[in-house]
Amino acid sequence: MSTLADGKTDLACRTDEANGAMAVLLQDLDSGLFKALSEPTRQRIVSILLQHGRLNVLQIKEFCPQDRSVISRHLKFLRESGVVIHMQEGRYAYYELNGFGIIVTLRRILEQMQVLMASLHPNAWAEFEAKRSR
Repeated sequence: MSTLADGKTDLACRTDEANGAMAVLLQDLDSGLFKALSEPTRQRIVSILLQHGRLNVLQIKEFCPQDRSVISRHLKFLRESGVVIHMQEGRYAYYELNGFGIIVTLRRILEQMQVLMASLHPNAWAEFEAKRSR
């Protein structure tokens, strides 16, 4: 890895470890988690599920001004992005947060970001770690 005249790291000279971390980060950041959480109605649905646990569409609708079809569409997006899981019970589908899936994704993002920062900015990373351990 080399340092450019302006003091920035030349990203083209990343280590294999940094390249791997970058690939995982790009995949996770593009996985849909953040897109799913960036829309206000979906944020509201996540908040409702956080507060009330497992609910069906009609129960979620009680807390939202949107039509049931709109809520169902947002739940589908949240399910496809891994934010919620659903279980069919009789004629109702129940939704709950995929807490473990979200944790796994966020931990992987943090771990890969640490690898990348340590590789690209070793001195700054050492200072950060020293401050953090105090």
